[in-house]
Amino acid sequence: MKNDFQPIIYRNIHGTIFRLSLPGMISSVLETLFQLIDAYWVGRLGADALAAIGGCAFILWAVFSLTALSVNGIAALVAQNIGAQKAEEGRLAAGQGLILNTLTVIFAGGLVYLLQNDLYRLMGFDARVLSLARQYMSIILSGMIFIFWFTAFEAVFRGLGDTKTPMIVLAFGLTLNAIADPFFIFGWWIFPEMGIGGAAFATVVSELAAATGLWWLLKRRRYLPAFNRRPIIDRALMKKLMAIGAPVAFGGFFFSIIYVVLTRIIAQFGMEAIAAIGIGHRIEGIAWFACVGFSVAASTLVGQNVGAGRIKQAARAAWLVNGYGVAILLVVSAIYYFFPDVLMGVFTQDALVQKIGTDYLRIIALFEVFLALEVIMEGAFSGAGYTLAGNAGQRAHYGGPHSAGLFAGRKHRPGRQRHLVGHCHNHRLKGFFKRRFVCNRNLEKEITNGG
Repeated sequence: MKNDFQPIIYRNIHGTIFRLSLPGMISSVLETLFQLIDAYWVGRLGADALAAIGGCAFILWAVFSLTALSVNGIAALVAQNIGAQKAEEGRLAAGQGLILNTLTVIFAGGLVYLLQNDLYRLMGFDARVLSLARQYMSIILSGMIFIFWFTAFEAVFRGLGDTKTPMIVLAFGLTLNAIADPFFIFGWWIFPEMGIGGAAFATVVSELAAATGLWWLLKRRRYLPAFNRRPIIDRALMKKLMAIGAPVAFGGFFFSIIYVVLTRIIAQFGMEAIAAIGIGHRIEGIAWFACVGFSVAASTLVGQNVGAGRIKQAARAAWLVNGYGVAILLVVSAIYYFFPDVLMGVFTQDALVQKIGTDYLRIIALFEVFLALEVIMEGAFSGAGYTLAGNAGQRAHYGGPHSAGLFAGRKHRPGRQRHLVGHCHNHRLKGFFKRRFVCNRNLEKEITNGG
């Protein structure tokens, strides 16, 4: 298998960056659109239903962040082994990653299922919204393993330097989801009327189809994750996977938990505020996942260069990708700032929800550019197998910046605008910590240590 899978690092770097990042960016935006499509159709059920899926989104964010425990390691180790011309070793790493991926979803999904009522009460849901949230979440949790498996298979393709194939499969899944949503939510044609649960069921079906598609394509490419070592769990590989993925996974998990607590604060201003922030976060996710597209390029290029022993080229690739990402985020920020009412109007006709959401998008637009600096550098360090540095700045902002942001919001603004100002203080401080940490370090030295 040595010559079946060739590295992509010897091609023109600028063209390669966009060949990797554009499909990765589109794929990440498509993942956001899964939720936006649900929000579009569920919005027809009223503000309570929107509030329910908005609160569920924060919990699911916490669970999905744990996919990084396995997928970051899969992508990094596959890329490094492809760069080193050791394709079979990459398959074995992917196999261990899939085992870790499966164990993670069983544990995390089961825990959320048991504790979901307590989480909803913590967020301040009233009885009606709690019932709707439980209906939606229970169905999502039943099929969450397919979502996790999709991320694992997608990570293998990323490591191989192919981001186009997962994009196409994801587009198919999104189309299926968009078509199925109204049939299951409103009971069109021969299908039962499931209400908010129908949105969850359509998502599970589409994720199952997408995961199956990627599995079949990996099989055709003869690069399915391998499990031919005994014992089934390779402790050395598993430890390496977790060393790469744990800082990112638990960093994202604890960051998302803060938003569960923040939702309780927002609930003081009514369910319309929760609905607005839920939609706002989904729209903001487009900016976030655009950065993730460039992060994928940084991870793959750094990983394959490190595997090939090309450390200086790895560092140069990381900085080039970062520059392109910042430029894109400036454009996205302008759209959020000048057209927030148009974006909110797509998902709800409730005047109060639109007003709160418009304020949210306009304020947050001022700080979105820091996402590029944060997410892309995390991808670069992940590709090198050294995620501790890339997440140090993020860990620094978990307590202090959030607390400072919420304090500032409470001190200087009345009513429901407090949480908007608090959230923006957090983004500004988060960007400061991440930018200061990363730019004051020698990137080439860190990559060398990680490699």
